[in-house]
Amino acid sequence: MPNASDSQAASVLFARQPIFDTSLEIVAFELLYRPTDGGPMPMPFDGNRATSTVLLNAFTQGDLETVSQGKPLFVNFTAATLLDDLPFDPACLVIELLEDIPFDDTIRDRLALLRQQGFRIALDDYAEGDIEHPCLPLVDIVKLEYPHYCDDAFVRIVQQLRQRYPHLKILAEKLETATELSCCQRAGCDLFQGYFLARPQLVHGKTVVADRIAILELIATLSKPDVSADDIFAAIERDPVLGVRLLRLVNNTKQREVEITSLEQAVALVGPQRIRSLATLLALSEVEDKPASLPQSALARACLCRELAASNPALAEKAFISGLFSYLEAFFDRPLVELLESLPLHASITTALLTRAGPVGALLETAIRLESESWEEIPWPRLELIGIQVEDVRAANRRARQAVRELQANAAP
Repeated sequence: MPNASDSQAASVLFARQPIFDTSLEIVAFELLYRPTDGGPMPMPFDGNRATSTVLLNAFTQGDLETVSQGKPLFVNFTAATLLDDLPFDPACLVIELLEDIPFDDTIRDRLALLRQQGFRIALDDYAEGDIEHPCLPLVDIVKLEYPHYCDDAFVRIVQQLRQRYPHLKILAEKLETATELSCCQRAGCDLFQGYFLARPQLVHGKTVVADRIAILELIATLSKPDVSADDIFAAIERDPVLGVRLLRLVNNTKQREVEITSLEQAVALVGPQRIRSLATLLALSEVEDKPASLPQSALARACLCRELAASNPALAEKAFISGLFSYLEAFFDRPLVELLESLPLHASITTALLTRAGPVGALLETAIRLESESWEEIPWPRLELIGIQVEDVRAANRRARQAVRELQANAAP
């Protein structure tokens, strides 16, 4: 990942501030949103977009090991982003609750589920005079805003927290002098953060443009192996243009007596797996500043992969996704292995994309060889193991070309 010396050639990904333990060793980092041009914060400030930008820049735009140095990353979450699906490794991410998140049954249940999934949760900017905050029983770390307290009040709140919630790690934040650090150490805090110890440092790199952030989030949701019909509806409804194009596509490619006017009807007609495949295709086609030939090429490969496994619907849909996602690098200008870390794909698809192993990998490899008309390099023995013969490949190739022509015609805006 580029460093500060490359800042003229790279955008700001985020700022990174260390968190220290009692020995003043770095044990974690907080990632903070910063505008990509290094300028002032935008007004009004969009906390939801800020969280999404930080997460995607950290987990998909560079070498995560370089960013984290093998340590957990604290990231601020709003109420809305807290409820989103989080396709990240719980060992790498600490969810930091902003102080203005309203606490209700939905938030309580969500926090309980996230902890069950292995995520650690921190309560940010704690400045209460007592320990009655409803989130405290559900978090692992509380960040005390030191400047809000006098020394005696700070010691008292630390003692109360220790007595009521002995499991909590207490982090003293916004420390600006050696005296303040000493006070917090004597009070018995576990972790420390502030300008006296280290100021946030800008991390530069190549950012995902704004439209691609929403698209990658959508693709991540649609790619969940156990995604429900309701999840699909909710994801597509966030992009009205996508929903309209999807309904048009279904209407134009299926024989029916009445027009399909809702996503529920579309799913009932063609099935949730096919709907999410089509929606993912349309989402990728919305990526700006890419040649029109790119989604066409991805579509052609995806259709070929699916037609090769036409006799096995479950395998066919995995093959379709693998063909489509084999072009992700070109869409997002990042290494495929980094992009896949943020997508909760079925293991067989991830393996196929990275190593060409397994039945899905054999289909993907076959499609790639067919594109260059390298028939002699097609993995024929592997295809035979899944019941595919030479005549099947020829027929699939013909069907795929016809399917691409129909989809391209029907998916046009």
